[in-house]
Amino acid sequence: MTRNTTLTMARAGHTLLSLFAALAVLLMMTFLARSAEAHQVGQSYLYLQVYEDRITGRFEIALQNLNPALGLEGTEQEITRQNWEDNADWLWDYYLEKVTLSANGKELPLTFTGPGYLGTKARYVMLHFDIGGYDEVPERLDVHYGVLFDEDPDHRGFLLIETNWATGTFANEKGIALVFSPDARDDSIDLISRDRWGGFVAVVGLGIEHIWEGIDHILFLIALLIPAVMRRDEKGKWQPIERFGPALLNVIKIVTAFTVAHSVTLSLAALGIINLPGTLVEVIIAASIAIAAADILYPIFRGRVWVVVFAFGLFHGFGFAGALADMGVFGEFVWMPLLAFNLGVELGQIVVVAVVFPLLFLVRKLVLYPRAFMPLGALMLILISFAWVAERSLDFTFREVARDIVRELRS
Repeated sequence: MTRNTTLTMARAGHTLLSLFAALAVLLMMTFLARSAEAHQVGQSYLYLQVYEDRITGRFEIALQNLNPALGLEGTEQEITRQNWEDNADWLWDYYLEKVTLSANGKELPLTFTGPGYLGTKARYVMLHFDIGGYDEVPERLDVHYGVLFDEDPDHRGFLLIETNWATGTFANEKGIALVFSPDARDDSIDLISRDRWGGFVAVVGLGIEHIWEGIDHILFLIALLIPAVMRRDEKGKWQPIERFGPALLNVIKIVTAFTVAHSVTLSLAALGIINLPGTLVEVIIAASIAIAAADILYPIFRGRVWVVVFAFGLFHGFGFAGALADMGVFGEFVWMPLLAFNLGVELGQIVVVAVVFPLLFLVRKLVLYPRAFMPLGALMLILISFAWVAERSLDFTFREVARDIVRELRS
């Protein structure tokens, strides 16, 4: 064996170990890490959704801020997770006293459309409303905001434009437009729209972000890509595919089946033709990872991987549609955001494949690849999948359980 060959094998082995380490870290992070809370203590929020012919919005406030500031904490009037709906009308009246929205010197009426609850961890009450009093959406909105300022001088209020199609703003929970304080309770915001092309580009970006941040979709693809550079021999053992072309053809078949399937259901769901319960969709998406990974350990697809990919791709499409609907992208334009979001998903998917596939092809001939990397990677994917199925079907997280146990041990 020549020195160059030895160096090449050593580098390939190092690449394989690095690849496995990266996969292990990725899987552990997806299981253990929680997305950061969007809100902070001592803050309340006003979200606006601007469409072509209407404006809607919602107020959000944490009970841990509201109760102490209004002197309700520890009293019979305290607003809790159990009674917040009974106090929705009272909260709405409070907000009407503290918040005023105006346009062209005229106060705009707010119509309460219903309460909501952000989650058990954040304990944020939401008050949804419609804004009326205009024939056309105004170019500028004047805002007076005084929520909790008289009771808590350290409190701050934030206005965010969550949705505005023509300005390319969707699902915005970070870009704060206005900040209110006891000394700055009045401000205004420009609602003038830009061209629709800006919105189209923005929704393409949302699609790319969603596939990159939707770690369950990425892990499903990885579970399919790991064996795509291999083939099973007559005895059912994995052997490396010799040439790049056939391996690439495998990947193209997989990605095409996945793309066609999720594009169909994304369109059907977005247009309101077919809809499935969100929990069911999320559970099946999580389970799809385990089934795809199980084929690495035992040949359950038997050469028909694209059929299975297509079947599960249908449910991934419903998941994409749910995310798109939650972003409030559609507004008055259905086909344009649908096309843009789907294009973004495909671009994001192509980037994932372009990064992962060449690495897998590079190390496929190493002995450790079929003997260690493939089975260990499959087992890790299956464990993550089972955990997500349990969490999504039973509506809990293992991290929350662990925190509760630690809290009990400390008390």
